[in-house]
Amino acid sequence: MGIKLEDKNKKEKFAKLTTSTATVSCPICDRGDKFMVKNQYRKAVDEYLTSIMVHRDNTRAIKGAAQAYKKMKKYELAIKHLENAKNICSFDYEIYYELGLNHLLNANPCLAIKNLTKSLRLNKNNMNAQIQLAISHEVAGEEEMALAIYQKIIEENPRAINAYNHKAGLYMQMNEFESAKELFIQILKINPNYHRGYLGLGICLDRLGQEKKAVRYYKKYIAAKPKSETSYALVNRVCEIYSKSERTSRFLRIV
Repeated sequence: MGIKLEDKNKKEKFAKLTTSTATVSCPICDRGDKFMVKNQYRKAVDEYLTSIMVHRDNTRAIKGAAQAYKKMKKYELAIKHLENAKNICSFDYEIYYELGLNHLLNANPCLAIKNLTKSLRLNKNNMNAQIQLAISHEVAGEEEMALAIYQKIIEENPRAINAYNHKAGLYMQMNEFESAKELFIQILKINPNYHRGYLGLGICLDRLGQEKKAVRYYKKYIAAKPKSETSYALVNRVCEIYSKSERTSRFLRIV
């Protein structure tokens, strides 16, 4: 009976200790969060690491440090911290999602697929994880698998513009511009003001030899994003098309 009481006292003492360290580490985490908002990632890392020293099982601080390292493009350090977080809380789908994302950014699509699949087992409705999983299959050279995942997302979420956009982009990489064109048309039906839809549809029409139709969508993109580098390039392309059309017209008149 005395042993049980002693164990109980130890547990209570440990609980008080961990609670007090967690209480101390929270304000430190708060400071880290503030530095993240200001894009001061190095200072954010310092705060999160200090918080971890105070309370080593603080998954909020561990994930915060990983996020800051990712922003600094130090993916291996981010992965190291996320692996620690995974050991503390193995049922947190966000940890596996971030692990997958960092492995993808670190040019390791196989490990990205493994972790993103695990994240989706824990939360099958995470559309971001589904899209990143498809992108990972793309990077791994498994285009058909990626297309299947995008299609599944679209079937479950008919207004998921991001999935349409990525699927269309993959078709463009595969030089299947007719298939990509149909997807961009669907995107613009969902959101007639989606500037990337204008750009994608314009490029597809251009590559399919429908240059005058392409100009119409290039102009819409330029109007939506007048100061972007893409718009400056499109202005040159539109001028080329007009110039080509004018030369053809003159040639036909001469003939």
